[in-house]
Amino acid sequence: MKRLWDKGKPVDELVLDFCVGNDHILDERLVAHDIRASRAHATMLAEQGLISKEDHAAIDGGLAALAAEHEQGLWSIAKSEEDGHTAIERRLTERVGEAGARIHLGRSRNDQVLAALRLWMIATGEELAHAAESVAQALRTLGERQGSTPLPGYTHMQRAMPSSVALWAGGFAAEIEDDAEGLRQALRRARKCPLGSAAGYGVPLAPIDRARTAELLGFDEVQEPVT
Repeated sequence: MKRLWDKGKPVDELVLDFCVGNDHILDERLVAHDIRASRAHATMLAEQGLISKEDHAAIDGGLAALAAEHEQGLWSIAKSEEDGHTAIERRLTERVGEAGARIHLGRSRNDQVLAALRLWMIATGEELAHAAESVAQALRTLGERQGSTPLPGYTHMQRAMPSSVALWAGGFAAEIEDDAEGLRQALRRARKCPLGSAAGYGVPLAPIDRARTAELLGFDEVQEPVT
């Protein structure tokens, strides 16, 4: 297949291996989020009259099918495709024709990848924070059940003070709860939608609605400024 940057000259496979690395493998985690962002972007373009209703229907249906097929393991990103963007675009245009290429109106690969990364961060971060809180609760339950059980308290690798299971478990629970809260604070910074910033400075030539895209994707706000 012809690569995005292909100028018609042959490329040594060793050079390709070095340049691609394991990007195509890592991007497998982003496929669902990349497709979700693309569907929201296409919906916004249609609502703004920048693509036709017919093109939007074709794009949205094609992307939905690709997401389902990827989840079922029916396709994966090939090394020759290098990343998820190329893999998705190639399959979309094969499926729906020229309409698939129109989804790039009003965005670049720069804001596209950042949107997918932030959606992945939010999804996995919330899952991790919830799991951490479950562990903390289990430790607190252990402390309540075995609270009177004595344990030695250590400092400098030596027994120093009488302690208990409740104090030991409660200390770890408090640390884990702090970590969960810190993670959620970090995620609040990720809840800003970058779509529409393009490669920087926005998209002045097209009347896109960045707030609408952010709303469709569940972001709290639009990222500003876009320099």
